[in-house]
Amino acid sequence: MSIKQRITIWFGALVASLLLLFSLFIYQTYESYRQSLMRNRLQRRAVAGQLYFQNRNEFHRSSYLTLPDQHETIIGPDNRIIYKSSGPDDHKLTTGLLAEAREKEVYFKYNGRPWNAAKEGVALSFKVDSVKYVSVVTAYDLAGRQASNSLLFILFVGNIVLLVIVAFAGFWFARRSMRPFDQLIRQMNPASVNDFSFRLQSTSRADEAAYLASSFNELLGRLQALANSQEHFVAYASHEIRTPLTVVKGILETSFAYDTQLADVRLSIEKALFRLEDAITLANSLLQLAEVEGLQSVKMQQDVNIVDTILDSISYFGEKHPDQQIELTLSDIFTAKSEVTYVMGSSVLLRTVLINILDNASKYSGKKPVILDVDLADGQLVITITDQGMGIPPDQLGEVFMPMMRAANVGKVPGFGLGLTIAKKIIDIHQGTLAVQSIPFQTSVSIKIPAKSMD
Repeated sequence: MSIKQRITIWFGALVASLLLLFSLFIYQTYESYRQSLMRNRLQRRAVAGQLYFQNRNEFHRSSYLTLPDQHETIIGPDNRIIYKSSGPDDHKLTTGLLAEAREKEVYFKYNGRPWNAAKEGVALSFKVDSVKYVSVVTAYDLAGRQASNSLLFILFVGNIVLLVIVAFAGFWFARRSMRPFDQLIRQMNPASVNDFSFRLQSTSRADEAAYLASSFNELLGRLQALANSQEHFVAYASHEIRTPLTVVKGILETSFAYDTQLADVRLSIEKALFRLEDAITLANSLLQLAEVEGLQSVKMQQDVNIVDTILDSISYFGEKHPDQQIELTLSDIFTAKSEVTYVMGSSVLLRTVLINILDNASKYSGKKPVILDVDLADGQLVITITDQGMGIPPDQLGEVFMPMMRAANVGKVPGFGLGLTIAKKIIDIHQGTLAVQSIPFQTSVSIKIPAKSMD
């Protein structure tokens, strides 16, 4: 069932329910009014029973103004019938009704032939010369019942006609409202969406369809970038893994065919192990990237001490590269608030980020001094690592976070182009930002992570 059909059905059901409730309200209101009017007319005729004892000529003269099938009875104090109007009497008087009527006015209904609806009656008492009499008047409200039946018929037919009109109107409005979505659906055929360069074109400007088209196009853009990145990643990773393995195979085959001395065999094995170490390092980096991509920020809800994490990262990197000089600079604001400032996340992952960036800074600057600045600004921890290396070409700055992407000017500097990719994903998990700025002989990597204070 399409959305247009469901909108039409639900809209029709809602309107039908409202019409039914409104019709019931109108009918019950009229029926209450008819019943009240009929009771008043019966009451006035019953009260007129006093004229029978005061002025009989006037009483008989007023009897000409009667209701359909009207019958009147006057009962004495001993329940003896004093007066009874002409015509058949289809209501049987009971002592209980008479006793109740002597105390208060009684309104009652009963079934009487040949009418298809109930007749109505009123019984009340009055005194003449200190003697209490009971007057009982019954009649059938023919005009009121006819008007009630006519009203019921009008409401029934009117509801059916209105429901038909509402159904057509609801379908027309649903079809008109869904027209922008129909236009989008017609564009989304398999031949069109096989290519990620496909984009939806919306004729509407500021409605849900336009928002959906914009979101879908943005998703396609991300998928296109991801597909391009994945294609480049697979091609480069396959090449990088294949190269050391091919070299290892060649070294071993050559050694097996020509090496006869133990020293030559050991030298070939050392070369093979060196190449295998590169392959293992690349495999570990790829596994780390896959692990980071599977992490979620909600799983990292521990407080991270910034100072301990930074010092631990510098210490670990110093053990790995003892000849690399790192200049740590802490701003006055950070120094004053360092003891009460923390970030939410993982200290292990943040240490991985710092080590990867420090490693790049050291490697691409030829072991020149690296500056690490730490500051607090606008509720964020700001870590900036600056080196004096070769820099990144301006046209490649936008590609530095792509996996396996390396700048064209790196030359023979070893690496796989995964350090910044892993760092960027980790910072994204921490809801922060990672930015790279580069000019000749200077590259700065800025990390910003939301910080909290225990003040």
